[in-house]
Amino acid sequence: MIQKNKAPNLDAAHQVYGTPNFEHGTEYLPWPGKSLEYSCAYVMTNEDLRHTTGLTRDMARKVLTVAGSGDQPLFYTLNGATHVDTFDVSFCARAIMDLKTQAIRSGISHDHYINLLGRLHVASSVSRIPDVDKMLSKIPAHSAKFIRGMDGYRIFGNGIYPDYYTAEMLTAPEYKQLQLILKKPFKFIWSDLSELHTHLTDEYDVINLSNIFEWTPGLIEPALTNLRPHVRPGGYILAQTGGDFTISKNINHFIRAQELFKDWAKIGINKTNRDNQVIILERVR
Repeated sequence: MIQKNKAPNLDAAHQVYGTPNFEHGTEYLPWPGKSLEYSCAYVMTNEDLRHTTGLTRDMARKVLTVAGSGDQPLFYTLNGATHVDTFDVSFCARAIMDLKTQAIRSGISHDHYINLLGRLHVASSVSRIPDVDKMLSKIPAHSAKFIRGMDGYRIFGNGIYPDYYTAEMLTAPEYKQLQLILKKPFKFIWSDLSELHTHLTDEYDVINLSNIFEWTPGLIEPALTNLRPHVRPGGYILAQTGGDFTISKNINHFIRAQELFKDWAKIGINKTNRDNQVIILERVR
């Protein structure tokens, strides 16, 4: 991968949120056409990542995945990946990923970690959480500067309170395992999916796009075409995850893509988990 060191622009980030509120935190309010570069992140995934990352457990050693809530790279690491690169359209995704990674590496208990997720979700000023303040000197500099500069904004306020997703949280044994094997922060590419391929030089065993296509079906054919050189023959692109309804919305796009890509790919659906189905592209040549 080409490691991009583009620094976040705090003035631009403040503009997309509005006036800071140091008591309650100003929330990011999305509307069509509004920049997603600083859109607030989730502190917890709603995906069954044990299932999704477990599908390729036997072969996924080199992985490119969305950063998301920071859980995607953590679960790939649990399932044997030794090299995990990440990407996301929002810099807030990098910030939450770097904080969660450092929290695990810092030695705090599992209960303390789970409690921290709740505090991060509601915080009006993340840098003022005592645990976070101790971590900022140990996470990547761009993330630390961004978190400090976004006091007054709920940069991790997306979705609902993380306690709702207890089944998706790291268990105590998983947490302990990560404490033993996490050695450094994950590399990050700050890019939307349409430009992701321009930042890549490597070839991966697995590329995980999570549910991006649920919201951008027009990108299905061009993005998969552009990512072909970056997934090895025999490797997989996890093109979309979701339940029955979200998968069915775009099924005709994937049927058309299968016809277009029949000379180099097979596209199918893993339905072993009804609530977390996965559309998978296998590069066959």
